[in-house]
Amino acid sequence: MIKNILKNNLFKAFIASSIAITALLSPNSCSAAQQKLNYYYESRDLLNIKDPIGDDKGNGYYQYPLDKRLKRGTFDIKNFRVYEEGDVIVFEIQMRNYILRTWEDTGKSDDQGFVANLWDIYIDIDGIEKSGYNEALPGRSVLFADKMGWEKAILISPMNFSALEEILREKTDELDFQDRINDIIVPDYVEIQSDRVITKISKKKLPRISEKSGFQCFSMGYKNVVSGNRLLNRDVKAFPTKDDFGGGSNTYGEPTVIDMIIPNNENQYKMLKNYTTASFEDNIRYAEVPFVYAGGKRISPAVEALRRNPMQPTAIVGKPPIDQPVVQKAQPQPSVPYMQPVNQTNTAPRTNNTNTQNGFVPLKKNNQINQNNSNIPSGFVPVKKKQ
Repeated sequence: MIKNILKNNLFKAFIASSIAITALLSPNSCSAAQQKLNYYYESRDLLNIKDPIGDDKGNGYYQYPLDKRLKRGTFDIKNFRVYEEGDVIVFEIQMRNYILRTWEDTGKSDDQGFVANLWDIYIDIDGIEKSGYNEALPGRSVLFADKMGWEKAILISPMNFSALEEILREKTDELDFQDRINDIIVPDYVEIQSDRVITKISKKKLPRISEKSGFQCFSMGYKNVVSGNRLLNRDVKAFPTKDDFGGGSNTYGEPTVIDMIIPNNENQYKMLKNYTTASFEDNIRYAEVPFVYAGGKRISPAVEALRRNPMQPTAIVGKPPIDQPVVQKAQPQPSVPYMQPVNQTNTAPRTNNTNTQNGFVPLKKNNQINQNNSNIPSGFVPVKKKQ
């Protein structure tokens, strides 16, 4: 009797343990564990590009600040990757050296868990020419090349989310910048993994982003300074100081970008060297940098497709082609009493052309100009007074 009870209890225990093991190994139960691991939900890469090592010199001449805590490689991008993970887009920047989490002499860190770096990520979502913003954020002194622009930008700094948003709102010395604030994303999730910084942005904040989108990533030095020519970035001067880089000039206009990603077969030094500094903003010629698209290309898929297959007029079934005039049959007109026409001149009302571009106003045709007035200066059309 006792043996049978023991056997039954052992059998029940065995069944219970088997059920528990099966439950743990089932896909549904594993989902909770999988949610903690990024790679389980990676679906597709939007961009994955390696950057040359040792090019953290800006235009080739930049020198690191004299602060000995900032070792070479601190601002050197090694790899940049953008990929989907469920409902978010993940941006992963890998640097050549470990990212400084604290200052060695003081042991102090900052709100986001790192202290020296500053990154900008610019996203050309649609890949269409003359669309988006052509200028980088203030203090970068960089324009975007190839008639391309960014629709969204991500600013990653050691500063916390709320403090950084407040700084952006209060930077009112540039009115154009205030128009762009809604398109600047301050991430509330930043993770440091040895030599990588990872941030995740909801797809709702990046509408229409796809594998056809282009990206640019700037690596700069972080400094808690906001002025007319700075936005939390270390400056570049003629000679390095403890806080700023050297190899630039003491006027305005040189890029403060220390490293960036580049398309295949392109030269970073050549791009960032093509600028002119000046004491007055109107005399500055800024460097222009491109976006990088899937496969490391410089040309966006949308522009490439348009160049490969230019838009041609197409005929619609049952209708004449677009480039041929439509011939309409004469329609019978209702009979009306005959009236002697009245001799009037210039009865057509004048219309203002509001669709002119670039400030140019089209001239009237020759047959619209009063030929009897030979004293009319070239390009000027007299306006008749009302009768």
